Amino acid sequence: MAHVRHDHINKAVTLGGTALLFFFTSCAAVFGINNPVTGAVGDLGYLAGAPARINSSSIYPVAGIIGAGLLLYSFDGQIRRIALKNRTSGLDGVSKQVVKLGNGAYDIAIAGAGALGGYLASDQKLEDTSFLAMESFLAANAIGTVGKYVVGRSRPYTNDRKNMFHPFNMKTARTSFPSGHTTSAFSVAAVYAGAYSDSFWPGAVAYGLAGLVAFQRVYADKHWASDVFFGAALGTAVGRTVVARAKSKRPAAISFMPIYAPGYAGAIATRRF
Repeated sequence: MAHVRHDHINKAVTLGGTALLFFFTSCAAVFGINNPVTGAVGDLGYLAGAPARINSSSIYPVAGIIGAGLLLYSFDGQIRRIALKNRTSGLDGVSKQVVKLGNGAYDIAIAGAGALGGYLASDQKLEDTSFLAMESFLAANAIGTVGKYVVGRSRPYTNDRKNMFHPFNMKTARTSFPSGHTTSAFSVAAVYAGAYSDSFWPGAVAYGLAGLVAFQRVYADKHWASDVFFGAALGTAVGRTVVARAKSKRPAAISFMPIYAPGYAGAIATRRF
């Protein structure tokens, strides 16, 4: 019965997260503000030209990330054995809860709740940041999904070797690289951390929770360590890019607020100059 209830909860959250995404996207389409879908498309176009923008100041961090990922790749097998050897029933229970933080529906639901909370509390920063988190999630997962299809790496639970690749394959057992859950978690975390960079705790909490997702994917034998490393790098890079691009633009010129009075219901729109 508990398992059935758990499945029902997951389905409800999935439907809720999808509904929230469509709701906020529809609102943005109507009022011309903060559309996470069109924003994500623009981000993808910008990110596609990223290699051409690599210069002497950025090449070293990029090379460092690639080098660290390759080093981790060389230890994938050993890390997997350590994770499997240290599994316990208690950690298994925690793992089942932590993985939700990387579930796309939960991430959209969290960002959607943040946008709604910011709107109701007249917190424009929280509202805008939450829309950016949706945007980052969509852009990062679009890139990650292409990577999964092109690379076609076998997941560890198949007991294939770490260097088994089946390019242009979308079977679940062949979509290990990069980790989608990790990409999702870090793409959202990076936005909240970047938007609230003037304070230590938002970034620490956001990245801490995303880090738990990364560890969970290795612990649950769903991904190799290098999969989650590059998933984290991808999600963080996209999230930071989304925030940087948003900061370089003018604030949203239009805001919308419903108004109610006895015998009347309507809305008021304000424009910033």
